[in-house]
Amino acid sequence: MKRSTAGLLVVVAAVGAFANSLGNGFANDDELIVAGNPVVTGGRWGEALLGPYWAQAREGAGLYRPVTIASFTAEWRLWRGGPLGFHVVSVATHVAVSLLVLALLLRFVPQVPAAVGALLFAVHPVHVEAVANVVGRSELYAALAFLAACLLYLEGVDWSGRRRALRNTGLLVLYLVAVASKEIAVTLPAVLLLLEGFRASDTALRVRVRRELPLFLSLGVGLGGYLLLRTAVLGTLAGETAAPWLRDLPAPDRVLTALSFWPTYLRLMVVPMDLASDYSPGVLAIRRSMDPMVVAGALLLAACLVACFGLRRRAPVVALGLAWFLVTLLPVANLLFPVGTLVAERTLYLPSVGVSLALAGALARLPLPLPPARIRALAAGGLVVGVAFLWRTVTRNESWVSTATVVATLSRDHPESYGAISALAAALSRAGRGREAAEAYERALALAPGLYGLSVATADAESRAGHGDRAEALLRRAVTLRPDQPQAYRLLGGSLLRDGRGREAYGVALQGLARVGPDAPLWALVSEAYVMKGDLEASIRARQAALGVDPGSAPGWLRLAEILDAAGWPERAAEARARAHRLEEDVAAKRPGDVS
Repeated sequence: MKRSTAGLLVVVAAVGAFANSLGNGFANDDELIVAGNPVVTGGRWGEALLGPYWAQAREGAGLYRPVTIASFTAEWRLWRGGPLGFHVVSVATHVAVSLLVLALLLRFVPQVPAAVGALLFAVHPVHVEAVANVVGRSELYAALAFLAACLLYLEGVDWSGRRRALRNTGLLVLYLVAVASKEIAVTLPAVLLLLEGFRASDTALRVRVRRELPLFLSLGVGLGGYLLLRTAVLGTLAGETAAPWLRDLPAPDRVLTALSFWPTYLRLMVVPMDLASDYSPGVLAIRRSMDPMVVAGALLLAACLVACFGLRRRAPVVALGLAWFLVTLLPVANLLFPVGTLVAERTLYLPSVGVSLALAGALARLPLPLPPARIRALAAGGLVVGVAFLWRTVTRNESWVSTATVVATLSRDHPESYGAISALAAALSRAGRGREAAEAYERALALAPGLYGLSVATADAESRAGHGDRAEALLRRAVTLRPDQPQAYRLLGGSLLRDGRGREAYGVALQGLARVGPDAPLWALVSEAYVMKGDLEASIRARQAALGVDPGSAPGWLRLAEILDAAGWPERAAEARARAHRLEEDVAAKRPGDVS
Protein backbone atom coordinates (compact mmCIF):
# COMPACT_ATOMS: atom_id res chain seq x y z
CA MET A 1 0.00 0.00 0.00
CA LYS A 2 1.32 3.43 -0.96
CA ARG A 3 1.48 6.15 1.67
CA SER A 4 -0.76 8.36 -0.45
CA THR A 5 -3.37 5.61 -0.58
CA ALA A 6 -3.21 5.16 3.18
CA GLY A 7 -3.63 8.90 3.66
CA LEU A 8 -6.63 9.02 1.33
CA LEU A 9 -8.28 6.14 3.20
CA VAL A 10 -7.79 7.94 6.51
CA VAL A 11 -9.28 11.18 5.15
CA VAL A 12 -12.31 9.39 3.68
CA ALA A 13 -12.87 7.44 6.90
CA ALA A 14 -12.58 10.49 9.16
CA VAL A 15 -14.89 12.61 7.01
CA GLY A 16 -17.38 9.76 6.57
CA ALA A 17 -17.49 9.09 10.30
CA PHE A 18 -18.22 12.69 11.28
CA ALA A 19 -19.96 14.21 8.23
CA ASN A 20 -23.37 14.06 9.87
CA SER A 21 -22.09 16.09 12.85
CA LEU A 22 -22.02 19.13 10.53
CA GLY A 23 -25.74 19.56 11.13
CA ASN A 24 -25.33 19.80 14.89
CA GLY A 25 -26.03 23.02 16.76
CA PHE A 26 -24.52 24.28 20.00
CA ALA A 27 -24.97 21.73 22.80
CA ASN A 28 -24.21 21.58 26.53
CA ASP A 29 -21.08 23.63 27.33
CA ASP A 30 -21.17 25.15 23.83
CA GLU A 31 -24.04 27.33 25.04
CA LEU A 32 -21.91 28.84 27.82
CA ILE A 33 -18.42 28.85 26.33
CA VAL A 34 -19.32 29.80 22.75
CA ALA A 35 -22.85 31.01 22.03
CA GLY A 36 -23.45 32.53 25.47
CA ASN A 37 -19.96 33.85 26.09
CA PRO A 38 -19.77 37.67 25.70
CA VAL A 39 -16.02 37.39 25.16
CA VAL A 40 -16.63 35.26 22.05
CA THR A 41 -19.77 36.95 20.74
CA GLY A 42 -18.49 40.45 21.48
CA GLY A 43 -15.06 39.95 19.89
CA ARG A 44 -13.27 40.89 23.10
CA TRP A 45 -9.79 39.76 22.08
CA GLY A 46 -8.01 40.97 25.19
CA GLU A 47 -10.18 38.78 27.41
CA ALA A 48 -9.98 35.90 24.94
CA LEU A 49 -6.19 35.85 25.26
CA LEU A 50 -5.88 36.96 28.87
CA GLY A 51 -9.10 35.75 30.48
CA PRO A 52 -10.42 32.47 31.87
CA TYR A 53 -11.92 29.76 29.69
CA TRP A 54 -15.19 30.00 31.62
CA ALA A 55 -16.41 33.58 31.36
CA GLN A 56 -18.18 33.30 34.73
CA ALA A 57 -15.33 31.55 36.55
CA ARG A 58 -14.85 32.51 40.18
CA GLU A 59 -11.53 34.00 41.19
CA GLY A 60 -9.25 31.15 42.16
CA ALA A 61 -10.98 28.63 39.92
CA GLY A 62 -11.39 28.04 36.23
CA LEU A 63 -9.34 27.07 33.21
CA TYR A 64 -7.01 28.99 30.91
CA ARG A 65 -7.18 27.97 27.24
CA PRO A 66 -6.49 31.11 25.20
CA VAL A 67 -5.86 29.31 21.89
CA THR A 68 -9.27 27.66 21.99
CA ILE A 69 -11.17 30.79 23.06
CA ALA A 70 -9.32 32.95 20.52
CA SER A 71 -10.32 30.50 17.81
CA PHE A 72 -13.98 30.66 18.87
CA THR A 73 -13.83 34.46 18.95
CA ALA A 74 -12.49 34.64 15.40
CA GLU A 75 -14.95 32.06 14.12
CA TRP A 76 -17.99 33.71 15.70
CA ARG A 77 -17.46 36.73 13.48
CA LEU A 78 -16.45 34.63 10.48
CA TRP A 79 -19.48 32.33 10.65
CA ARG A 80 -21.82 35.09 11.94
CA GLY A 81 -22.73 33.02 14.96
CA GLY A 82 -23.89 29.99 12.99
CA PRO A 83 -22.85 26.54 14.27
CA LEU A 84 -22.12 25.02 10.83
CA GLY A 85 -18.77 26.73 10.39
CA PHE A 86 -17.66 25.69 13.86
CA HIS A 87 -18.44 22.05 13.10
CA VAL A 88 -16.68 22.21 9.73
CA VAL A 89 -13.51 23.37 11.49
CA SER A 90 -13.85 20.61 14.09
CA VAL A 91 -14.18 17.87 11.46
CA ALA A 92 -11.33 19.34 9.41
CA THR A 93 -9.12 19.45 12.50
CA HIS A 94 -9.94 15.83 13.30
CA VAL A 95 -8.99 14.86 9.74
CA ALA A 96 -5.66 16.66 10.17
CA VAL A 97 -5.03 14.95 13.51
CA SER A 98 -5.83 11.55 11.98
CA LEU A 99 -3.28 12.20 9.21
CA LEU A 100 -0.66 13.11 11.82
CA VAL A 101 -1.45 9.86 13.63
CA LEU A 102 -0.78 8.03 10.36
CA ALA A 103 2.50 9.91 9.90
CA LEU A 104 3.56 9.03 13.43
CA LEU A 105 2.74 5.35 12.99
CA LEU A 106 4.70 5.26 9.73
CA ARG A 107 7.77 6.21 11.75
CA PHE A 108 7.55 2.85 13.52
CA VAL A 109 5.68 0.31 11.35
CA PRO A 110 5.04 -0.46 7.65
CA GLN A 111 2.20 1.06 5.66
CA VAL A 112 -0.54 -1.52 6.23
CA PRO A 113 -0.31 -1.70 10.05
CA ALA A 114 0.05 2.10 10.15
CA ALA A 115 -3.05 2.55 8.00
CA VAL A 116 -5.08 0.20 10.19
CA GLY A 117 -4.02 2.04 13.35
CA ALA A 118 -4.80 5.45 11.86
CA LEU A 119 -8.17 4.25 10.55
CA LEU A 120 -9.04 3.08 14.05
CA PHE A 121 -8.26 6.56 15.35
CA ALA A 122 -10.21 8.24 12.55
CA VAL A 123 -13.50 6.44 13.24
CA HIS A 124 -13.27 5.60 16.95
CA PRO A 125 -16.64 6.29 18.66
CA VAL A 126 -15.01 7.57 21.84
CA HIS A 127 -13.94 10.64 19.84
CA VAL A 128 -17.50 11.80 19.16
CA GLU A 129 -17.68 14.11 22.17
CA ALA A 130 -14.45 15.82 21.12
CA VAL A 131 -15.40 16.22 17.45
CA ALA A 132 -19.20 16.58 17.38
CA ASN A 133 -19.38 19.04 20.30
CA VAL A 134 -17.78 22.42 19.55
CA VAL A 135 -16.01 22.83 22.88
CA GLY A 136 -14.24 19.55 22.22
CA ARG A 137 -12.03 21.65 19.95
CA SER A 138 -9.63 22.10 22.85
CA GLU A 139 -8.85 18.37 22.63
CA LEU A 140 -8.38 18.58 18.86
CA TYR A 141 -6.06 21.59 18.93
CA ALA A 142 -3.99 20.12 21.74
CA ALA A 143 -3.61 16.81 19.89
CA LEU A 144 -2.79 18.58 16.61
CA ALA A 145 0.07 20.61 18.10
CA PHE A 146 1.18 17.67 20.28
CA LEU A 147 1.51 15.26 17.35
CA ALA A 148 3.14 17.88 15.15
CA ALA A 149 5.72 18.36 17.91
CA CYS A 150 6.35 14.61 18.12
CA LEU A 151 6.92 14.38 14.37
CA LEU A 152 9.19 17.44 14.32
CA TYR A 153 11.17 15.96 17.20
CA LEU A 154 11.70 12.66 15.38
CA GLU A 155 12.45 14.36 12.07
CA GLY A 156 15.17 16.53 13.57
CA VAL A 157 16.97 14.17 15.96
CA ASP A 158 20.09 14.27 13.79
CA TRP A 159 19.96 17.94 12.87
CA SER A 160 22.67 20.25 14.11
CA GLY A 161 23.60 23.90 14.15
CA ARG A 162 21.02 26.39 12.93
CA ARG A 163 18.56 23.70 11.82
CA ARG A 164 18.57 22.20 15.29
CA ALA A 165 18.01 25.60 16.90
CA LEU A 166 15.05 26.25 14.59
CA ARG A 167 13.69 22.78 15.32
CA ASN A 168 13.90 23.34 19.07
CA THR A 169 12.22 26.75 18.73
CA GLY A 170 9.43 25.18 16.71
CA LEU A 171 8.98 22.50 19.35
CA LEU A 172 8.69 25.14 22.08
CA VAL A 173 6.06 27.04 20.09
CA LEU A 174 4.07 23.86 19.43
CA TYR A 175 4.27 22.92 23.10
CA LEU A 176 2.89 26.28 24.20
CA VAL A 177 0.11 26.12 21.60
CA ALA A 178 -0.82 22.62 22.77
CA VAL A 179 -0.85 23.50 26.48
CA ALA A 180 -2.74 26.74 25.80
CA SER A 181 -5.38 24.63 24.03
CA LYS A 182 -5.83 21.93 26.71
CA GLU A 183 -3.88 21.16 29.89
CA ILE A 184 -3.42 17.48 29.00
CA ALA A 185 -0.65 18.53 26.59
CA VAL A 186 1.62 19.23 29.56
CA THR A 187 2.78 15.62 29.10
CA LEU A 188 4.63 16.35 25.83
CA PRO A 189 8.17 16.29 27.32
CA ALA A 190 7.46 12.89 28.89
CA VAL A 191 6.17 11.56 25.55
CA LEU A 192 9.23 12.90 23.73
CA LEU A 193 11.37 10.95 26.19
CA LEU A 194 9.28 7.87 25.45
CA LEU A 195 9.81 8.34 21.71
CA GLU A 196 13.52 8.67 22.31
CA GLY A 197 13.57 5.59 24.49
CA PHE A 198 11.78 3.43 21.92
CA ARG A 199 13.55 4.85 18.87
CA ALA A 200 15.95 2.45 17.19
CA SER A 201 19.46 3.90 17.45
CA ASP A 202 23.01 2.74 17.91
CA THR A 203 23.68 5.60 20.31
CA ALA A 204 23.07 5.01 24.00
CA LEU A 205 19.85 6.51 25.35
CA ARG A 206 21.76 8.48 27.96
CA VAL A 207 23.88 10.13 25.28
CA ARG A 208 20.84 10.94 23.15
CA VAL A 209 18.96 12.49 26.05
CA ARG A 210 22.00 14.54 27.04
CA ARG A 211 22.11 15.94 23.52
CA GLU A 212 18.46 16.95 23.82
CA LEU A 213 18.94 18.57 27.22
CA PRO A 214 18.79 22.17 25.88
CA LEU A 215 15.43 21.35 24.30
CA PHE A 216 13.95 19.94 27.49
CA LEU A 217 15.25 22.88 29.48
CA SER A 218 13.59 25.29 27.06
CA LEU A 219 10.32 23.35 27.30
CA GLY A 220 10.55 23.57 31.09
CA VAL A 221 11.13 27.32 30.96
CA GLY A 222 8.25 27.74 28.50
CA LEU A 223 5.94 25.73 30.74
CA GLY A 224 7.01 27.81 33.73
CA GLY A 225 6.16 31.01 31.86
CA TYR A 226 2.78 29.64 30.84
CA LEU A 227 2.01 28.62 34.44
CA LEU A 228 2.92 32.09 35.71
CA LEU A 229 0.58 33.65 33.16
CA ARG A 230 -2.13 31.14 34.04
CA THR A 231 -1.76 31.98 37.73
CA ALA A 232 -2.03 35.69 36.99
CA VAL A 233 -5.22 35.14 34.95
CA LEU A 234 -6.96 32.68 37.27
CA GLY A 235 -5.58 33.75 40.63
CA THR A 236 -4.36 30.22 41.29
CA LEU A 237 -1.96 27.70 39.79
CA ALA A 238 -4.29 24.72 40.11
CA GLY A 239 -7.16 26.28 38.16
CA GLU A 240 -10.27 24.16 37.84
CA THR A 241 -11.88 22.95 41.04
CA ALA A 242 -12.23 19.22 41.52
CA ALA A 243 -15.40 17.34 40.66
CA PRO A 244 -17.85 17.76 43.55
CA TRP A 245 -17.78 14.03 44.25
CA LEU A 246 -14.00 14.19 44.75
CA ARG A 247 -13.68 17.59 46.39
CA ASP A 248 -13.94 16.44 49.99
CA LEU A 249 -12.92 12.84 49.41
CA PRO A 250 -9.82 11.75 51.38
CA ALA A 251 -6.81 11.06 49.15
CA PRO A 252 -6.81 7.26 49.79
CA ASP A 253 -10.48 7.01 48.79
CA ARG A 254 -9.86 9.16 45.73
CA VAL A 255 -7.09 6.81 44.61
CA LEU A 256 -9.35 3.80 45.14
CA THR A 257 -12.06 5.51 43.12
CA ALA A 258 -9.62 6.43 40.35
CA LEU A 259 -8.36 2.85 40.14
CA SER A 260 -11.92 1.60 39.68
CA PHE A 261 -12.19 3.66 36.47
CA TRP A 262 -9.55 1.69 34.58
CA PRO A 263 -11.91 -1.09 33.46
CA THR A 264 -14.08 1.71 32.03
CA TYR A 265 -11.11 3.09 30.10
CA LEU A 266 -10.45 -0.39 28.70
CA ARG A 267 -14.08 -0.87 27.71
CA LEU A 268 -14.26 2.54 26.03
CA MET A 269 -11.14 1.80 24.00
CA VAL A 270 -12.00 -1.78 23.01
CA VAL A 271 -15.82 -2.01 23.00
CA PRO A 272 -17.07 1.60 22.77
CA MET A 273 -20.71 0.80 22.08
CA ASP A 274 -22.16 2.08 25.39
CA LEU A 275 -21.27 5.77 25.53
CA ALA A 276 -22.43 8.53 27.87
CA SER A 277 -22.15 12.28 28.09
CA ASP A 278 -22.08 12.01 31.88
CA TYR A 279 -20.06 9.57 33.99
CA SER A 280 -21.06 10.98 37.35
CA PRO A 281 -22.34 8.79 40.23
CA GLY A 282 -25.02 6.44 39.12
CA VAL A 283 -22.95 5.46 36.09
CA LEU A 284 -19.75 5.24 38.13
CA ALA A 285 -19.40 4.97 41.88
CA ILE A 286 -17.23 6.49 44.58
CA ARG A 287 -15.16 3.75 46.22
CA ARG A 288 -14.02 3.61 49.82
CA SER A 289 -12.68 0.06 50.02
CA MET A 290 -10.84 -2.52 47.95
CA ASP A 291 -13.93 -3.84 46.21
CA PRO A 292 -13.80 -5.96 43.02
CA MET A 293 -13.80 -2.95 40.66
CA VAL A 294 -10.88 -1.36 42.50
CA VAL A 295 -8.95 -4.64 42.43
CA ALA A 296 -9.70 -5.08 38.72
CA GLY A 297 -8.54 -1.55 37.99
CA ALA A 298 -5.35 -1.97 40.00
CA LEU A 299 -4.55 -5.24 38.24
CA LEU A 300 -5.23 -3.69 34.84
CA LEU A 301 -2.99 -0.71 35.57
CA ALA A 302 -0.26 -2.99 36.89
CA ALA A 303 -0.54 -5.20 33.80
CA CYS A 304 -0.10 -2.16 31.55
CA LEU A 305 2.99 -1.07 33.47
CA VAL A 306 4.49 -4.55 33.36
CA ALA A 307 3.76 -4.81 29.63
CA CYS A 308 5.45 -1.48 28.98
CA PHE A 309 8.70 -2.86 30.40
CA GLY A 310 8.29 -6.49 29.41
CA LEU A 311 7.52 -5.78 25.74
CA ARG A 312 10.13 -3.08 25.27
CA ARG A 313 12.54 -5.46 23.52
CA ARG A 314 10.16 -7.97 21.91
CA ALA A 315 7.38 -5.61 20.77
CA PRO A 316 8.67 -2.06 21.27
CA VAL A 317 5.88 -0.29 19.37
CA VAL A 318 3.21 -2.06 21.43
CA ALA A 319 5.05 -1.05 24.59
CA LEU A 320 5.36 2.52 23.32
CA GLY A 321 1.62 2.65 22.65
CA LEU A 322 0.76 1.44 26.13
CA ALA A 323 3.20 3.90 27.68
CA TRP A 324 1.75 6.74 25.58
CA PHE A 325 -1.75 5.90 26.82
CA LEU A 326 -0.67 5.78 30.45
CA VAL A 327 1.37 8.99 30.39
CA THR A 328 -1.16 11.14 28.53
CA LEU A 329 -4.08 9.87 30.59
CA LEU A 330 -2.35 10.54 33.91
CA PRO A 331 -3.29 14.27 34.16
CA VAL A 332 -7.02 13.45 33.94
CA ALA A 333 -7.06 10.09 35.73
CA ASN A 334 -7.62 11.49 39.28
CA LEU A 335 -4.69 9.42 40.58
CA LEU A 336 -2.17 12.17 41.32
CA PHE A 337 -4.74 14.89 42.01
CA PRO A 338 -8.51 15.36 41.59
CA VAL A 339 -9.80 16.95 38.38
CA GLY A 340 -13.13 18.34 37.24
CA THR A 341 -14.64 15.04 36.02
CA LEU A 342 -14.63 11.41 37.05
CA VAL A 343 -14.38 10.11 33.48
CA ALA A 344 -15.05 11.99 30.25
CA GLU A 345 -14.84 10.51 26.77
CA ARG A 346 -13.36 13.71 25.32
CA THR A 347 -10.28 13.36 27.54
CA LEU A 348 -9.41 10.06 25.83
CA TYR A 349 -8.77 11.73 22.46
CA LEU A 350 -5.01 12.20 22.87
CA PRO A 351 -4.43 9.01 24.93
CA SER A 352 -6.16 6.94 22.22
CA VAL A 353 -3.21 7.65 19.92
CA GLY A 354 -1.41 5.16 22.14
CA VAL A 355 -4.06 2.54 21.40
CA SER A 356 -3.51 3.06 17.67
CA LEU A 357 0.23 2.69 18.20
CA ALA A 358 -0.23 -0.53 20.16
CA LEU A 359 -2.55 -2.00 17.52
CA ALA A 360 -0.22 -1.09 14.67
CA GLY A 361 2.73 -2.52 16.58
CA ALA A 362 0.89 -5.77 17.23
CA LEU A 363 -0.04 -6.14 13.55
CA ALA A 364 3.54 -5.42 12.52
CA ARG A 365 4.67 -8.31 14.74
CA LEU A 366 2.66 -10.90 12.80
CA PRO A 367 4.96 -13.45 11.12
CA LEU A 368 5.12 -12.97 7.37
CA PRO A 369 4.12 -14.30 4.95
CA LEU A 370 0.73 -15.20 6.41
CA PRO A 371 -1.32 -18.08 5.01
CA PRO A 372 -4.16 -16.84 2.74
CA ALA A 373 -6.79 -18.18 5.15
CA ARG A 374 -5.22 -16.20 8.01
CA ILE A 375 -5.15 -13.06 5.89
CA ARG A 376 -8.82 -13.45 4.98
CA ALA A 377 -9.76 -14.03 8.62
CA LEU A 378 -7.85 -10.95 9.78
CA ALA A 379 -9.31 -8.83 6.99
CA ALA A 380 -12.85 -10.00 7.75
CA GLY A 381 -12.42 -9.36 11.47
CA GLY A 382 -10.95 -5.94 10.86
CA LEU A 383 -13.77 -5.04 8.48
CA VAL A 384 -16.43 -6.09 10.99
CA VAL A 385 -14.82 -4.05 13.77
CA GLY A 386 -14.29 -1.07 11.48
CA VAL A 387 -17.88 -1.06 10.25
CA ALA A 388 -19.18 -1.45 13.82
CA PHE A 389 -17.04 1.46 15.03
CA LEU A 390 -18.06 3.61 12.05
CA TRP A 391 -21.75 2.85 12.61
CA ARG A 392 -21.52 3.68 16.31
CA THR A 393 -19.74 6.96 15.59
CA VAL A 394 -22.29 8.05 12.98
CA THR A 395 -25.24 7.22 15.23
CA ARG A 396 -23.60 8.81 18.26
CA ASN A 397 -23.06 12.11 16.41
CA GLU A 398 -26.82 12.58 16.42
CA SER A 399 -26.84 12.68 20.24
CA TRP A 400 -24.94 15.98 20.13
CA VAL A 401 -27.35 17.92 17.93
CA SER A 402 -28.48 20.09 20.86
CA THR A 403 -28.55 20.17 24.64
CA ALA A 404 -32.02 18.62 24.49
CA THR A 405 -30.78 15.64 22.46
CA VAL A 406 -27.82 15.17 24.80
CA VAL A 407 -30.13 15.06 27.81
CA ALA A 408 -32.67 12.85 26.04
CA THR A 409 -29.99 10.36 24.99
CA LEU A 410 -28.48 10.28 28.47
CA SER A 411 -31.90 9.78 30.04
CA ARG A 412 -32.65 6.93 27.65
CA ASP A 413 -29.29 5.14 27.88
CA HIS A 414 -28.35 5.91 31.50
CA PRO A 415 -31.43 6.93 33.48
CA GLU A 416 -29.51 5.98 36.63
CA SER A 417 -26.95 8.79 36.19
CA TYR A 418 -26.92 11.93 38.28
CA GLY A 419 -27.03 14.05 35.13
CA ALA A 420 -30.15 12.32 33.80
CA ILE A 421 -31.97 12.43 37.14
CA SER A 422 -31.20 16.12 37.77
CA ALA A 423 -32.30 17.00 34.21
CA LEU A 424 -35.56 15.11 34.78
CA ALA A 425 -36.10 16.94 38.07
CA ALA A 426 -35.60 20.33 36.41
CA ALA A 427 -38.02 19.41 33.62
CA LEU A 428 -40.67 18.29 36.11
CA SER A 429 -40.23 21.51 38.06
CA ARG A 430 -40.69 23.62 34.91
CA ALA A 431 -43.84 21.64 34.13
CA GLY A 432 -45.27 22.46 37.55
CA ARG A 433 -45.22 18.87 38.78
CA GLY A 434 -43.84 19.82 42.18
CA ARG A 435 -44.16 16.57 44.10
CA GLU A 436 -42.56 14.50 41.32
CA ALA A 437 -39.84 17.14 40.90
CA ALA A 438 -39.05 16.98 44.61
CA GLU A 439 -38.76 13.18 44.47
CA ALA A 440 -36.43 13.36 41.45
CA TYR A 441 -34.30 16.05 43.09
CA GLU A 442 -33.98 13.92 46.21
CA ARG A 443 -32.73 10.98 44.09
CA ALA A 444 -30.16 13.23 42.46
CA LEU A 445 -29.14 14.63 45.84
CA ALA A 446 -28.54 11.12 47.17
CA LEU A 447 -25.90 10.73 44.42
CA ALA A 448 -24.36 14.16 44.96
CA PRO A 449 -25.03 15.33 48.52
CA GLY A 450 -22.23 17.88 48.44
CA LEU A 451 -23.56 20.02 45.57
CA TYR A 452 -24.68 23.47 46.70
CA GLY A 453 -26.82 24.30 43.66
CA LEU A 454 -28.55 20.93 43.79
CA SER A 455 -29.26 21.32 47.50
CA VAL A 456 -30.86 24.71 46.88
CA ALA A 457 -32.91 23.40 43.93
CA THR A 458 -34.07 20.41 45.98
CA ALA A 459 -35.06 22.68 48.86
CA ASP A 460 -37.04 24.90 46.51
CA ALA A 461 -38.83 21.85 45.07
CA GLU A 462 -39.58 20.47 48.54
CA SER A 463 -40.98 23.83 49.60
CA ARG A 464 -43.26 23.95 46.56
CA ALA A 465 -44.40 20.41 47.37
CA GLY A 466 -45.38 21.54 50.87
CA HIS A 467 -42.48 19.93 52.72
CA GLY A 468 -41.31 23.00 54.63
CA ASP A 469 -39.30 21.21 57.29
CA ARG A 470 -37.30 19.28 54.69
CA ALA A 471 -36.73 22.44 52.66
CA GLU A 472 -35.46 24.31 55.72
CA ALA A 473 -33.05 21.50 56.62
CA LEU A 474 -31.65 21.45 53.08
CA LEU A 475 -31.19 25.21 52.99
CA ARG A 476 -29.42 25.27 56.35
CA ARG A 477 -27.10 22.55 55.05
CA ALA A 478 -26.53 24.47 51.81
CA VAL A 479 -25.45 27.50 53.83
CA THR A 480 -22.73 25.39 55.44
CA LEU A 481 -21.66 24.00 52.04
CA ARG A 482 -21.13 27.42 50.43
CA PRO A 483 -21.38 30.22 52.99
CA ASP A 484 -20.16 32.70 50.35
CA GLN A 485 -23.20 32.20 48.09
CA PRO A 486 -26.44 34.19 48.65
CA GLN A 487 -29.21 31.99 47.23
CA ALA A 488 -29.64 29.67 50.22
CA TYR A 489 -29.75 32.63 52.64
CA ARG A 490 -32.39 34.30 50.46
CA LEU A 491 -34.64 31.25 50.22
CA LEU A 492 -34.23 30.33 53.87
CA GLY A 493 -34.94 33.86 55.07
CA GLY A 494 -37.98 34.13 52.82
CA SER A 495 -39.35 30.82 54.07
CA LEU A 496 -38.90 31.86 57.69
CA LEU A 497 -40.70 35.15 57.04
CA ARG A 498 -43.65 33.36 55.47
CA ASP A 499 -43.82 31.17 58.57
CA GLY A 500 -43.97 34.25 60.78
CA ARG A 501 -40.47 33.67 62.20
CA GLY A 502 -39.24 37.20 61.65
CA ARG A 503 -36.45 37.15 64.24
CA GLU A 504 -34.91 34.02 62.70
CA ALA A 505 -35.26 35.46 59.18
CA TYR A 506 -33.50 38.62 60.37
CA GLY A 507 -30.63 36.55 61.76
CA VAL A 508 -30.25 34.51 58.55
CA ALA A 509 -30.25 37.67 56.41
CA LEU A 510 -27.58 39.36 58.57
CA GLN A 511 -25.48 36.19 58.51
CA GLY A 512 -25.70 36.18 54.73
CA LEU A 513 -24.75 39.85 54.46
CA ALA A 514 -21.73 39.23 56.68
CA ARG A 515 -20.51 36.34 54.51
CA VAL A 516 -21.65 37.37 51.02
CA GLY A 517 -21.37 41.15 51.18
CA PRO A 518 -23.92 43.73 49.99
CA ASP A 519 -26.91 41.93 48.49
CA ALA A 520 -30.23 43.58 47.64
CA PRO A 521 -32.53 40.59 48.36
CA LEU A 522 -30.90 40.03 51.76
CA TRP A 523 -31.32 43.70 52.71
CA ALA A 524 -34.94 43.40 51.58
CA LEU A 525 -35.35 40.44 53.97
CA VAL A 526 -33.97 42.56 56.81
CA SER A 527 -36.46 45.27 55.88
CA GLU A 528 -39.41 42.86 55.94
CA ALA A 529 -38.27 41.42 59.27
CA TYR A 530 -38.38 44.95 60.72
CA VAL A 531 -41.89 45.44 59.25
CA MET A 532 -42.98 42.27 61.04
CA LYS A 533 -41.48 43.65 64.24
CA GLY A 534 -43.23 47.00 63.76
CA ASP A 535 -40.04 49.06 63.46
CA LEU A 536 -40.85 50.93 60.23
CA GLU A 537 -37.98 53.41 60.46
CA ALA A 538 -35.45 50.55 60.59
CA SER A 539 -37.35 48.85 57.77
CA ILE A 540 -37.01 51.96 55.61
CA ARG A 541 -33.26 52.15 56.25
CA ALA A 542 -32.83 48.50 55.30
CA ARG A 543 -34.94 48.93 52.14
CA GLN A 544 -32.83 51.96 51.18
CA ALA A 545 -29.73 49.82 51.65
CA ALA A 546 -31.23 47.26 49.25
CA LEU A 547 -31.88 49.99 46.69
CA GLY A 548 -28.36 51.27 47.15
CA VAL A 549 -27.17 47.88 45.87
CA ASP A 550 -29.83 47.64 43.14
CA PRO A 551 -31.17 51.14 42.36
CA GLY A 552 -32.85 49.89 39.18
CA SER A 553 -35.40 47.73 40.97
CA ALA A 554 -38.86 49.16 40.32
CA PRO A 555 -40.54 46.65 42.71
CA GLY A 556 -38.06 47.70 45.40
CA TRP A 557 -39.02 51.39 45.06
CA LEU A 558 -42.71 50.49 45.11
CA ARG A 559 -42.25 48.51 48.31
CA LEU A 560 -40.34 51.40 49.85
CA ALA A 561 -43.28 53.68 48.94
CA GLU A 562 -45.69 51.33 50.73
CA ILE A 563 -43.57 51.32 53.90
CA LEU A 564 -43.18 55.14 53.79
CA ASP A 565 -46.95 55.50 53.49
CA ALA A 566 -47.41 53.21 56.50
CA ALA A 567 -44.85 55.27 58.43
CA GLY A 568 -46.78 58.49 57.72
CA TRP A 569 -44.46 60.07 55.12
CA PRO A 570 -46.67 60.46 52.03
CA GLU A 571 -44.41 62.95 50.22
CA ARG A 572 -41.39 60.65 50.38
CA ALA A 573 -43.65 57.77 49.40
CA ALA A 574 -44.80 59.72 46.33
CA GLU A 575 -41.17 60.34 45.33
CA ALA A 576 -40.35 56.63 45.64
CA ARG A 577 -43.46 55.69 43.65
CA ALA A 578 -42.57 58.16 40.90
CA ARG A 579 -39.06 56.69 40.73
CA ALA A 580 -40.55 53.21 40.30
CA HIS A 581 -42.85 54.39 37.50
CA ARG A 582 -39.94 56.03 35.63
CA LEU A 583 -37.99 52.78 35.83
CA GLU A 584 -40.98 50.82 34.53
CA GLU A 585 -41.34 53.25 31.62
CA ASP A 586 -37.65 52.93 30.79
CA VAL A 587 -37.94 49.14 30.72
CA ALA A 588 -41.03 49.28 28.52
CA ALA A 589 -39.29 51.63 26.09
CA LYS A 590 -36.41 49.19 25.67
CA ARG A 591 -38.57 46.17 24.88
CA PRO A 592 -38.01 44.69 21.39
CA GLY A 593 -40.73 45.73 18.98
CA ASP A 594 -41.87 48.71 21.05
CA VAL A 595 -43.17 51.46 18.72
CA SER A 596 -44.24 54.09 21.22
